[in-house]
Amino acid sequence: MSGVEDRQGGGEDGVAAVEFAILLPLLVTLLFGFIQFGIAFNNRIQATSAAREGARLAIVGIQNWANVNGTGKSFWQIVEDRSGSSTLEACQITTDNQVGDTLTVEFSYPVDIVIPFVPLPASFGRGHARAEMRIEQVSTMVPPPGGCPP
Repeated sequence: MSGVEDRQGGGEDGVAAVEFAILLPLLVTLLFGFIQFGIAFNNRIQATSAAREGARLAIVGIQNWANVNGTGKSFWQIVEDRSGSSTLEACQITTDNQVGDTLTVEFSYPVDIVIPFVPLPASFGRGHARAEMRIEQVSTMVPPPGGCPP
């Protein structure tokens, strides 16, 4: 009789393993999605901060856009360093170069999001950073340099 009881009670052997196997891809996707979202959000914060710092550099007046404050770096190289990104695209400064007017620094940067099992649209591949500030001192070069660092 013990053989019959074992067969009747053993119908649920392995159910936990099957449930785990079914839920594992979902749990892995959620875990990596949270991690990738955190990384992308950090990149956005860093790029926005770099745009803001670049705007701050520009509004207080830059005498030499190719060698900002004697650092040996151009304006866009400094912004790129502070953005944490290896490549900036569509770099642009917009201004009338008059004290009291608005100066805008904007650029695009790559966003690398990889989530297992989830295809992402191409629009998720680029981020955009923008900062606007009021000009306090006029810079010497008019218009300010456009274009991203080489």
